[in-house]
Amino acid sequence: MQIASVYNVLKSFSDWLENVVKFITAILILLCSITVFLQVVNRYILVKQTLFEWESISWTDELARLLMVSLAYFAMGMCYKHGQLSRADMVYTRLKGCSKKVLYYIETVLMSIFLIAAIKYGIEFASVNVIYRTESLNIPGNILYLIPVIGFVIMLYQMFVEVIGVASGQVEPFACVAGEIDEKGAE
Repeated sequence: MQIASVYNVLKSFSDWLENVVKFITAILILLCSITVFLQVVNRYILVKQTLFEWESISWTDELARLLMVSLAYFAMGMCYKHGQLSRADMVYTRLKGCSKKVLYYIETVLMSIFLIAAIKYGIEFASVNVIYRTESLNIPGNILYLIPVIGFVIMLYQMFVEVIGVASGQVEPFACVAGEIDEKGAE
């Protein structure tokens, strides 16, 4: 029963982390919406529809792209936790018992290898790109290339929590940590 208490501690931190990520993604969506709206107003109303000379704001396109990419990487862990990443389920839905757990652990090991490699090489790539800066916003390259690493670390942690949950018997293999989901994928 010791592993069950470890799982409960990890899951409580996972829930707290999910709330933090939800807050960050909500801010990213808001900022992205404001940025795109500002660019549309500037480009199609101020620049094209007025008699005065207006300059187009060039940094909004770059910022909107950066915010959307950041949003995708930060939300990856939440999607994994809620079982909403794409997965071919025709094999594991037919399996029962031990064979289902074996397939689950094989899949988890392969995903962990990929995520650990992506984190390792992502950090190396970010450290090499310290000199690079974005064109309009002048953001350092190491910050840009650490965004996927943060998303991969969050996803690896969520995967670790799920594995501990499966090992403790509190989570079924290929079921999400967040709880049961209905046919549409919502809780």
